[in-house]
Amino acid sequence: MKDKLLTLSFMITICAMTLIAVFTPDQTLSVSERRKLAQLPAWDQKAFMSSEYMDEWERYVADQFPFRDAFRKLKGYIAQQVFQMKDEDGIFVYDQAIYKLHPSLNEISIRHFTTLLNDIHQRYLSSSHLYFALIPDKVSLLEANIPKWDDAQLNTLLTQQLKDVTFIDLSDTLTLHSYYSTDLHWRQETLSAVMDKLTAAMNLPDLQMPTEKHCYDDFYGAYYGRIAHHLKKDTLCYLSNDVIQDALVYDFEKQRNRKVYEQEDLTHMDAYDIFLGGAKPLLIIENKHQNNQRELILFRDSFGSSLAPLLIPYYAKITMIDLRYLSSDMLEKITEIDLDRPQADVLFLYSASIVNQSDTMK
Repeated sequence: MKDKLLTLSFMITICAMTLIAVFTPDQTLSVSERRKLAQLPAWDQKAFMSSEYMDEWERYVADQFPFRDAFRKLKGYIAQQVFQMKDEDGIFVYDQAIYKLHPSLNEISIRHFTTLLNDIHQRYLSSSHLYFALIPDKVSLLEANIPKWDDAQLNTLLTQQLKDVTFIDLSDTLTLHSYYSTDLHWRQETLSAVMDKLTAAMNLPDLQMPTEKHCYDDFYGAYYGRIAHHLKKDTLCYLSNDVIQDALVYDFEKQRNRKVYEQEDLTHMDAYDIFLGGAKPLLIIENKHQNNQRELILFRDSFGSSLAPLLIPYYAKITMIDLRYLSSDMLEKITEIDLDRPQADVLFLYSASIVNQSDTMK
């Protein structure tokens, strides 16, 4: 009798889940995982006869499975609470924030990074004054006893290998509060000390931080979708003033002018795109309120997207270059870029995680 009840319960569960799957509309994307979900594959007899169709079908079923997020969170809870797993593919939760493990330095990557920057300096920036600032990964600020690289060693390697560069130490300007709980990036509204350090080192005037604050209360960061754990969402805030609002940004990828902040960017899969539209190979920002003819050339990764708006009031023009999407060999072929200008400041601003995984830079 017991076996019959178990069998009946199993069959009822299977039928119920099937009916729910059939009558529940397919979802196009997963906010928690920050990715598009597989859709029902179109019928194709040729593909059906091969494994291609069934592979697409399996991805579709897995992505559209009823209560998928709930099961992911249950799996994460069991892994952490029952099996005492400390991380999922290097991602772990500590004190209601998500971090990524960085157990060791990749000296080959660091050498590739410094060689690339030295080459750019020699080829394009021979008469410019160069500055370099390293953004610590937030896990390095965590006092917990976990495997992580030695920041002092990383800084030593960089200072030994980068030539003729003024180093700006940001390590004492950031705390764990400076970063989002569910994301790797820093919070723009917490960068007052960072700006003080940069402006002092680069001989910029003492200006007030923007005071107009806008907040978005539904931000799930890049780490959130990589770990099945229930955490509070972040609040993403961005700062503005008349100078920032009036700045004109030319996006070379889309070949159009845009604003520093565009509200529709908050609806993207990554709301961090509110900062200059997200990852872009080349942007040029014009500040019509500034007539000092001073320019900034900013070589950066995604952290620079949220810092650059704060630098707009200091410069008449800012050129932003992301070497992950634009090869350094292309710089001399883009006529709109005039790099070797004595009146221009050049800032290399990179996160430690990019330096340690610089194979994406060209």
